[in-house]
Amino acid sequence: MTAFEQHLREQSLDAKTQLLLTDPVALVGHSKRNWEHLPRAEVEAMQLRGLQQRFAQLRDQIPMLKKLADGQGIEHIDCIDDVVPLLFEHTMYKSYPPSLLDNNKWAQIAKWMGKLVTPDIAASLAAADYSACEGLDDFFEVVGREVPQLRLGHSSGTSGTISFLPHSVSEAIKSTLARRLFIWDMDGPVAEPPELHVAYPYFRRGYATHLRGNDYTVKYVLKGEEYFHAAYPTLMSSDVLYLGAKIRAAQAKGTLDRLTISPKLRAKKAEYDKLLADMPQHLENFFQTIAEELKGKRIFVWGTWNLLHGMATAGLKHGLEGVFAADSFINTGGGAKGLEQPPGWREDILRFTGARRLHELYGMTEVLASHFMCEHGNYHLAPTAVPYLLDPETSQPLPREGRVTGRAAFFDLGADSRWGGFITGDEITIDWSTPCGCGRPSAYVLPLIQRYSELQGGDDKITCAASANVHAEAMDFLNNFDI
Repeated sequence: MTAFEQHLREQSLDAKTQLLLTDPVALVGHSKRNWEHLPRAEVEAMQLRGLQQRFAQLRDQIPMLKKLADGQGIEHIDCIDDVVPLLFEHTMYKSYPPSLLDNNKWAQIAKWMGKLVTPDIAASLAAADYSACEGLDDFFEVVGREVPQLRLGHSSGTSGTISFLPHSVSEAIKSTLARRLFIWDMDGPVAEPPELHVAYPYFRRGYATHLRGNDYTVKYVLKGEEYFHAAYPTLMSSDVLYLGAKIRAAQAKGTLDRLTISPKLRAKKAEYDKLLADMPQHLENFFQTIAEELKGKRIFVWGTWNLLHGMATAGLKHGLEGVFAADSFINTGGGAKGLEQPPGWREDILRFTGARRLHELYGMTEVLASHFMCEHGNYHLAPTAVPYLLDPETSQPLPREGRVTGRAAFFDLGADSRWGGFITGDEITIDWSTPCGCGRPSAYVLPLIQRYSELQGGDDKITCAASANVHAEAMDFLNNFDI
């Protein structure tokens, strides 16, 4: 038994669980190795106690959760699977009527969102003045100013509408500090940040969830703003992203001629279209500049595999190899996303950057936990998210033993102002029982991850584990805007 394991054993379950919920990096002594080697039994005991505490804390605080729990008579959590009927499906956060966005009904959107968060945040959302908001960018600016404890973000909108994701600031900080364990390769508390630069091949700011994290990276991972190098040091307009999603959806339905676009938004879109047209050359220039300015330095860069591979391809074309320090942290995730991955893409990235290894992870914006891939190619499940596999037809929980394939769902234990239960659109396989050859004790996800929408030809209809009438009543409650 290690000294850390002995220390864990000496603490009470309630004390350990409290740290897991509020300060998980302190639980592991700010050590990446301790994070990766938390004893499985300890993790499972803390996770169950954490579920019980989160449910007791939030059951009557979050209106949508209360509606589901009341409808099924759920008053307490006795075992891990008791949470399954209360998991929110991934369409929940975009279930509002799309007409609210199209008609600038921001107060009603805030009211809808208030049913998904704790009363303090709901009250602040309701009290804000949205009368001057002409679009999403204005709305997010008002929420950021009037509800400072909320870090509201949105999804990419590939389905034709966007999900509003109400993460609290404290959740974002906990998530950033947990990922920092890996970026800094920590083995205990660190007095000051290491010399580390970010090369970010996108926008510095924006309200899309993956951009919202940039401010936290600057504050908690880097020495300061001057160490963050973005290809576009400006704001990515959420209005333009949403318009692009609407246009794609209208094209698919053959209704593009019915789409109304305001002159102001049309001008924004024209600017963005030019930016997109220039983007390949702009990014190639950006990567060459970064390679010159940061040559030999330790960098942190993240992006989808195809974006990083494009960076590497551009650099290799100009004869650039081994550009950055060997301990640079090159991070990717997201799978193939329907694109064919060329052979050797990982090797190309490493050859260009000079990094010793590529850090791959499985994660999603709705659940602020990162599941990193080990040297044996498996994604090890983080202690801050309780994993579930659900039957894709019924959403009933599948056994937590052996090697099992099903629909992925998680409970985000870091969620403190929203309900952390979330059903994804992913088909994954978890090995609950076979020890991984890397020696990490956690259960793990095998590398093949697919979207049910791709497996089912574009449609992904989730059957809620709650009874059909309870679920329907809860959705009606969420989307009732009577005043």
